[in-house]
Formats: sequence, C-alpha cells, structure tokens
Amino acid sequence: MADSEVGREYARTRDIVIVFAVLLVLTALLVIVLVEAWPPAPRPAPDGRAPAAAAKTVHLFGWSPAVSRDTCLFLVVMAAGALGAVTHVLRSFYWYIGNRALRRSWLMMYLTLPIVGALFGLIVYLVVRGGLTSPLGGADDVNPYGVAAIAALVGQFSRETAEKFRAVFATLLAPAQRGRDHAIPPKVSAIDPDNGPPGTAVTIRGDGLDGATSVRFGAARAAVIDATDTLVRTTLPAGATTAPPVVNTPAGSAVSPEPFTVD
Repeated sequence: MADSEVGREYARTRDIVIVFAVLLVLTALLVIVLVEAWPPAPRPAPDGRAPAAAAKTVHLFGWSPAVSRDTCLFLVVMAAGALGAVTHVLRSFYWYIGNRALRRSWLMMYLTLPIVGALFGLIVYLVVRGGLTSPLGGADDVNPYGVAAIAALVGQFSRETAEKFRAVFATLLAPAQRGRDHAIPPKVSAIDPDNGPPGTAVTIRGDGLDGATSVRFGAARAAVIDATDTLVRTTLPAGATTAPPVVNTPAGSAVSPEPFTVD
C-alpha cells in the first residue's frame, strides 16, 4: 500500500507562527494555573495537634472556587506535567525549524503532547499516592515541590515513562495474546536529506521504528536522537560511507530503499 502524502509537506511560515503563538499562550496559562493552585503550607491547630487541611480560593480567569488541598495537588501535577511536555515540544520545535526540516504532520503532535504530559503526570501521582511504589500519607504530608518536579519530568519524558510502566507491569500482569498484526515490522520509506557530509542531521521515515537503537551508514553506526513509530532522527557519523541506511530496532532491522550519499 502506498504511503499517505497527508502532512508530508514542510510547515509553512504561517503554520509555524500560529503553533508558536499557541505554545506561548499555553505556557503562560499553565504557569498561572501552577502558581494559583499551589497549596499553602499546612498550619498546625491551636492545640498543637496535627495540622488540618484548609481550603484555598483559586483565582482562575474570573472564576474563584474554593478547593481542597487534594484538589490543589491534582491541579499542580497536571499543570507541571503539561509544562514538562511543553519544554520537550519547544526544544523539538526549534530544532526542526533551525534545521528547516519541520513537517506539517508534526504540528498536531506538538499541540497534543501537553495533554499527554498532563495525563501522565496525574497517573504517576495517583500511582505514588496509591502506595504502589512509595506510600505517602494524607494530603498534608505531600510535598508539592516533590510531586510537581516528578510530574514535570514525566511530562518531559512521556515516551520513556510509558516504556517504563510497560516494563514494570508486564511482570505483574499476564501478557496480551499476540495477534497477527500485533507488531508492525520496521520499514523505511524515505530519508531526508539523502546526501550530505558527516554531521548532517538526517530524518528517516517509515513504520514500526519506535524504540530504534541505532542507525548504520555503511560500517559507521550513529546514535538515535529521537524515535517514534514513523520517524527516526539521527546525525551522520564520521566514517560513514555511501550506502542505504539501516535502522536497528528491537523488532528487527529496516533497510532504506534509497542510499544516503556521503559528500
């Protein structure tokens, strides 16, 4: 089946400006939510007993609800997770723009990744609070700085977090029965650019490339900078020779149908 051409073209200047503006506005909104929802430090009761959780009035864009400390923590971890994802998005965004290799198909990923980061931050927080890894006490015992830092890192490295969860729970749960189409064999369909000197940023497109470990250019092996199911990003290593690039993945190797010409 022929590869779809939808989103293959490069992003236009208008697309870049719109997405960048949306990311800046989203970053500002997330910072406001994080600051406004930050829970106050627990205050001990007058009789010296354990501090009681007090409600806090959160002011968000004309809405001022009184929320509990637990609700504040939920908002904090989701905002921190989304901010971590935005950090990853902005770093990838300027890299592709600087190398003039930004495709339109990536723009939707940039806009949805903050949502993924927020959800991952919330899931990890629930796992920790649930005592599956390290049990915590009540809401008053939770350090908001700690959970916000964890959520931000989880949002920034959401793909690695998903892989870690899969590795951990694969030992606890029965593996799903493999179907005929359970795993897509790796396949390379295009390389961009297809020529250049050592140090050139190379983007390899195809299917089943998630988890790629390295790319071989002749006898030289290059490290993977970023990998998704349909894309691998790497840099042409020193010692590379003109040959079809070979992408190595846990599911096998995929050879490019076209050679990369080393200048």
